[in-house]
Amino acid sequence: MKKTKDVWQRALYDEYCAYIYTIAANKLRNCGTIEDIEECVADIFIAIFSSLQSEKAYSGDLKCLVATIAKRSSIDLFRRLSLKNKRTIPIDELEAKLTPFHDELEHASDRKELKGILLDCVNELGDPDSSIIINHYYYGRSSVEIASDLKMTTSSVQKRIQRARKKLKSLLFKAGVDTEW
Repeated sequence: MKKTKDVWQRALYDEYCAYIYTIAANKLRNCGTIEDIEECVADIFIAIFSSLQSEKAYSGDLKCLVATIAKRSSIDLFRRLSLKNKRTIPIDELEAKLTPFHDELEHASDRKELKGILLDCVNELGDPDSSIIINHYYYGRSSVEIASDLKMTTSSVQKRIQRARKKLKSLLFKAGVDTEW
């Protein structure tokens, strides 16, 4: 700030523009347009410049000052826009917006549960079948590579894969998992 007014203002703008825009966008994303957000960012910079010019020697944390002014200005604009628009969201609309998120969570939860069941069933196969199945399907290793690691013949590894798949299918069926292989 010891330099000319234009220089320190430009440096402050370059340093904090993305930070301030993020704060404003997060506060205004549900009620404002892009133009509202950009206008808010401009107002925030005006408030910051005014605040810094009024204090001759600012000695505090600049980022803290910027964040405080940005948050307060964004919240003020949010309140003005919300009152102006008298914007309330019906519960049906809110549920429609949240449904895809809940579906994704449910799907992820189902997949996690299925993976746990599958791993339990694979472990239930016992050695060396569980090692063979994990190496073949999880790590994508060939029968030749598995056979050399386990000191077996390639044909015995292939036969164990076939038998382990059948046994795994019945274990999954008993666990309540519908298998379609």
